[in-house]
Amino acid sequence: MQGSDIFKLLCSLNLNFKDFDWFENKGLSEFELLISVILTQNTNWKNVLKALESLRSAKITSLEHILKLENTELANLIKASGFYNTKAKRIKGLCEAILRDFENLQNFKAKVSRQWLLNIKGLGFESADGILNYLCNKEILVVDSYTNRLALALGYEFESYEELREFFESGISNEQNELCKLLGKKLELYELYQIFHALIISFAKAYFRGKKLSDEGSAILQNLA
Repeated sequence: MQGSDIFKLLCSLNLNFKDFDWFENKGLSEFELLISVILTQNTNWKNVLKALESLRSAKITSLEHILKLENTELANLIKASGFYNTKAKRIKGLCEAILRDFENLQNFKAKVSRQWLLNIKGLGFESADGILNYLCNKEILVVDSYTNRLALALGYEFESYEELREFFESGISNEQNELCKLLGKKLELYELYQIFHALIISFAKAYFRGKKLSDEGSAILQNLA
């Protein structure tokens, strides 16, 4: 089995995946996409949107604006996201590092490496890959707890994030044209990875009850056996 087989199965289901806020042209600015990666840690997306709206209302819309705030001011603005003191420090640290090493967000998008991101305090593999894929349009799949839950339900257990990612990425680039036909439009590889991530989240929300897969979900996955 390859990741592309799972992609095809999920494509065949009537999953509601197209309205995710972090897709391109869905209303989030590049600045908001960047900091949402930190805001979403240990909370749900609705709380992230509340924090982003609070920043918008305060007219905080750029890296430079973030650096003009005291940590306590920023923490208060993002309070809805939880763990706000820690997140405020992480957001400021990331913004400072970007301006120091890249001067602006556009240079950052063009030149940043995965290793640079992983060296930033508060960014793990999932956060780094989220920035690379969704903001920088890099060809890398974001995997998360939903992805791991799906892998376990399929009988696969991986020792690391990297192994999990590589398994779900397998076959996608080789079958790019076929997957585009299934989706009905020409897509870049990075866009296919975004859609795959959204499909996995949508499947998990529809068919898992906590960590337990529903009977209907189990029946669907039998098609991959």
